[in-house]
Amino acid sequence: MNIFVTGTDTGVGKTIVSAWICRQSGASYWKPIQTGSGSDSDRKTVKQLSEKTSIIGEVYKLRAPLSPYDAANREKISLDIDKLEENIPQKTVIEGAGGILVPIAEKFQMIDFAAKMNAKVLIVAKFKLGFLNHIFLTVEVLKSRAIPIAGIVISGESDDFLLRTIERFSGEKILKILPHAKNIQKMIEKESIPGEIEKILAT
Repeated sequence: MNIFVTGTDTGVGKTIVSAWICRQSGASYWKPIQTGSGSDSDRKTVKQLSEKTSIIGEVYKLRAPLSPYDAANREKISLDIDKLEENIPQKTVIEGAGGILVPIAEKFQMIDFAAKMNAKVLIVAKFKLGFLNHIFLTVEVLKSRAIPIAGIVISGESDDFLLRTIERFSGEKILKILPHAKNIQKMIEKESIPGEIEKILAT
């Protein structure tokens, strides 16, 4: 089975988490839609951090650092969602663009794409003010669509009191706290992935 990595916000660490899982598990990596492609791509970042990972190329690369829908509109193109039906191998980490309700095309959001992929969704959140609400909203909308959730990964600091609150009110398990690190390479080499993620990818 595959894992679909989504975030509660932009800049929460989805790409680092994706690289970490790929490096530790041997999974392939696919980010089908890359926005803000004027800068280094997430594919390149994953390859730098996990050099042996098999990378599947993007379906769309859009220049503006916006939602896929808005970035495509800037370039006066429409994204063909049928092209997102890539025949990707099992044991692939799929990284979404932004959060789970980010628009891709007319009447088609990231959550619709996650549902088409038949993968378990891993929620990545950054430890900061307001992140509880962002986590609970993400969990709620996924559950409303009966999309299976793999669990939650927190990047940054940890607080046992808040971690208990997250699990109690979301009903989901926090699988890992990935600490901030100056040397990201060493961090993802050292930190092992949880057994729950290994089991999903092995299914």
